[in-house]
Amino acid sequence: MIVFAALNFELAEDHFSPGIDQRSIVGSVTLSADCREFLKTEKAQKYIEDGVIPSDGIILEESQYSLHEGDSAFTVLKSALNENNVLFDYTNVSEHSVYVKGISNVYEYDGGDLSGWMYSVNGVFPTAACSEYILENGDEVRWMYTCDLGRDIGDTYYDTAPNVGDSQ
Repeated sequence: MIVFAALNFELAEDHFSPGIDQRSIVGSVTLSADCREFLKTEKAQKYIEDGVIPSDGIILEESQYSLHEGDSAFTVLKSALNENNVLFDYTNVSEHSVYVKGISNVYEYDGGDLSGWMYSVNGVFPTAACSEYILENGDEVRWMYTCDLGRDIGDTYYDTAPNVGDSQ
C-alpha cells in the first residue's frame, strides 16, 4: 500500500524573499510582534541564551508597513517577517483560514497549555482568523504571545465564556 501526503515546502530563499506585490498600495499599517509574556516562563532563559528571542521579547519593533488592497492581518505579518528575516510557521486550518503556530521559533504550547500567538487590531482582539481579517489604512496590528488564552495580554473573550479553553 502506498500513502501520499500533501506537504508544502518553502526553500529558504523563497521564504525570505517577499517578491514583488502587484496589488496597489492603499495605505499603511503599524505592526509589531512580541513574546513578552513568554519571558515569564521557565523556558524563556534558554531561548534567550540560544539567540531564539531577544531579552526584551520584542521580535518586531512597531513599524509602518505598506497596505495593499485586500491585505489581511496574516499577509501583512508574513510580509513583515519575511522583510526582517524572522522565521515563522503557520498552517491552513481551512481553505481560507490560517493559524500562526510559531514566530521566531516560539510556538504554541511553549509557554503552557493555554499559550500561543494572538493578534489585536486597534486594541481589539478579533474573533476572525488572521487570514480573514482585512485591514484598513491606519490600522495598528499587534501580534502577541499569550500564556493564558489572551487574558495576560488584555483579551477578555474567555472571561465571558469561562468553560471554553479552560484547563480546569
